Amino acid sequence: MSGKNITICITSIFIRMQKLLFLFLFFPLLCIGKEYQVKLHVQNMPSESKPILLRIFNGNMYVVDSVPVVNQQTITFNVPESTDAGMLRAVLGSSPYAQFMNRQPTALDFLYTHENVEMTLDFNNPEASVEVIESDENRDYFSYMKKDNRYFMKLGSLEQVVTQYPDRDAFYNMALNYYKEYQIERDKWIDSCYNSRPGSLATRILNTRRMPFTEGNLTPQERDSIYRKQFLSRVEFTDTLLLNTNIYTDKLFQYINFFMNREAGPRENEAVIIKVLDRIEPQISVNEEIRNNLLQFLISGFEAMKMEEVLAHISSNYLQQCGSSMDMVKRRLEGYKKMAIGQKVPDVVAMDINNNPVSLYSEVNPYTLLIFWHTGCSHCQILMNKLPEYIQKGLFQKHNVKILCISIDEKREDWEKYSKEHPFKWTNAYVEGAFDSQAAVDFNLFATPSIFLLDNNHNIIAKPITPDELEESINALK
Repeated sequence: MSGKNITICITSIFIRMQKLLFLFLFFPLLCIGKEYQVKLHVQNMPSESKPILLRIFNGNMYVVDSVPVVNQQTITFNVPESTDAGMLRAVLGSSPYAQFMNRQPTALDFLYTHENVEMTLDFNNPEASVEVIESDENRDYFSYMKKDNRYFMKLGSLEQVVTQYPDRDAFYNMALNYYKEYQIERDKWIDSCYNSRPGSLATRILNTRRMPFTEGNLTPQERDSIYRKQFLSRVEFTDTLLLNTNIYTDKLFQYINFFMNREAGPRENEAVIIKVLDRIEPQISVNEEIRNNLLQFLISGFEAMKMEEVLAHISSNYLQQCGSSMDMVKRRLEGYKKMAIGQKVPDVVAMDINNNPVSLYSEVNPYTLLIFWHTGCSHCQILMNKLPEYIQKGLFQKHNVKILCISIDEKREDWEKYSKEHPFKWTNAYVEGAFDSQAAVDFNLFATPSIFLLDNNHNIIAKPITPDELEESINALK
């Protein structure tokens, strides 16, 4: 290559490098976009606190800024302009001895509507102490919440009076009248706030806080009855912006709690909750986006509680027609129907410790206890330690129950190690693929342990959750 060509080549490379350098320096300016600041001046904040900013959507939390600037008692979060308007949660940190007192980290929920936010607050009582320096939306919001909480305190105090004083007492009648008047006054105040700023997020949230009108001298049972009938009637599930808050999800959670028997277990409450859902579903179905999101919220909650009858009911009755966003949910819920009590389970072939195949269908037994588990699950370990106790007292022998435990560990060696350290007195096997295995698909496995009590035709008799429920299910066999 000639010197001239070399010079041209080097010049060309240099020009390209200049262009790349320009793009490298300029491109971040194009990509970063505008940001808004959330500045919190926090009194009495522990020095070891690690604040984080979360975005709320449909009852779930998503990180917005996990590396804020902390300057002594001032926390500064950066919020990208692309962040949807709605409710944010600033988690400020844990108070001393919080873990011993079973207390959650200190946090403050506030509104974000594409504007800078600046507030002062006390770490020990954020909501009561908050003062807004910048943000019209939050100035209105916290003003509304403080005034509305005062209404609730007044009504609560008057309610105590009318339930404790004799009904012929003059003070009783005066308190009862005040109780009625404050309810009317509060409702008119909400009307005036909403009508003055109907587009404001703060007033839209306040509008959802309307409560049923009640007499002050009702029994708890009478009050619950009214709330069951009217609690959701004053909430319009049509505002998609409120999906970016905890308003709708909190309302549903509160409403379901009116019907729950707190002394009963999940199984006993399932039939009740199914009836409640039949009340809820028409009310949340005015807007498809809201309906789909709230159904997903409810499904997640019932999955966590392992209320499979409820989930099967949702699948059968609410998800026949669904958009693409719900198709995956529907497929998952269809699995609960296939694995409902009374259904016949498919065969499953696993490998024992000697790598010999073990088939569920290979033997016909009066009853079979089928358990899917994995070694890293603490609840599984509790169950595995409990089974020898049941064997020792003859629980399974008495009812001719064969036990088949199938590990869905990701690594076979983990199962092999555990099995050698804990020799089992029952059939112990393993399937590859963990929660992606065919067995997990066939049996709709999303958590462990998953327990199935089967009859001689491999139909599901019971699906106990705890060792105690398992013992009860076995004892109930004829």
